[in-house]
Amino acid sequence: MLRRIAAGVLTLGLFLQVPVQACTFCSGSALSRQTFREYHADAKFVAYGLLSDPKPDPSGLKGTTAFAPKQLFKGTAPAAASLVIPRYLPLIGKTPPDYLVFGTVQGAFVEPLYGTTATGPLIAYLEEVAKLPTGNDKDQAAARWKFYFERLDAADAAVAADAFLEFAKAPDAEIAKAKPLYSAAKLRRLLTNSDVPADRLGVFALMLGLCGTADDEAFFEKALTAPLSERVQGNLGGMLAGLSLLNPNAGWAKIEAWAADAKRPYAERLSAVGTMHYFQTVMPVESKSPALKVLRKLLAAPELADIAVEDLRRWGWWDETKMVLDLWTKPTHGSRLIRRAVVQYALACPAPECKAFVDGVRKTDAKLVATVEELLQIEAENKKP
Repeated sequence: MLRRIAAGVLTLGLFLQVPVQACTFCSGSALSRQTFREYHADAKFVAYGLLSDPKPDPSGLKGTTAFAPKQLFKGTAPAAASLVIPRYLPLIGKTPPDYLVFGTVQGAFVEPLYGTTATGPLIAYLEEVAKLPTGNDKDQAAARWKFYFERLDAADAAVAADAFLEFAKAPDAEIAKAKPLYSAAKLRRLLTNSDVPADRLGVFALMLGLCGTADDEAFFEKALTAPLSERVQGNLGGMLAGLSLLNPNAGWAKIEAWAADAKRPYAERLSAVGTMHYFQTVMPVESKSPALKVLRKLLAAPELADIAVEDLRRWGWWDETKMVLDLWTKPTHGSRLIRRAVVQYALACPAPECKAFVDGVRKTDAKLVATVEELLQIEAENKKP
């Protein structure tokens, strides 16, 4: 089941080519979350205040809670001293009434986009976030990344989480550009602190690889030595990338060995393939030779060959055409996924033998060829500006 789900997701993504505007090694949940900066930009009304008088709705659906603004960050100060949030926000026991709300005001009501318990450090943080430069020139971008990096280890959990989210949602190229601002010592502390949420370690590992020294290789080598801890297993791609940035030979040797090792868990092998994809995206020239070595190994592995064929097609690497076409007659490589990948490779490859191959397949399985041609047409349409 895992193989079918993973293959389906990868195939759909490769056909549609939707750009992912987030760090390769962030948790997928980060893509659906907004930062305080984003909430501040979207909201027309942002204020800190106190909650009181929570009233549940008899239906159990909404309810109301009074909100008395004390500090306005954005928008026009409401005429009323107290507004109504159309949500039941229970104040039980020692629950603090301090609240930060992002939304819009309509009459006496606040319609929230987002709200959270407010602490002194979080309020101070939001004040500074609102003042950050928004331009894209080098100095303004550097000021933002310096600000967020300095708060990755903030004592206030909400501040540290938001600072991390800014990096997690950033494109890989932006994370690489900001590397002069990083502190390897801080990143080492974050990576070895068991209190740091595990889903942050992949991004921190990448950042350490970007700014670390040869001394940091030992950290990655130890982390990647069996048996792997659960925290490393969940962030394997970032760990492999970190080692590869510091020591390309050692890192790529592990990527190749892990991707091709049929005895390893499938998730670990996919993580190694994902790390190869990262380097082909950010360092296409430097990574081509080692990536080709990985792909040759994957072509021989029935459970991953379709991914390797598709990578070769996407990147326009036609030197392995004979090896790809030979998969068609291998008894071990007769799955529909592999056969479809080989046909789409052959349709894209300019080599004469590929045209002859497609002509032959069209005679025996015209439906498969037509299906792949239609999917490739969709892909081409999606690439148009």
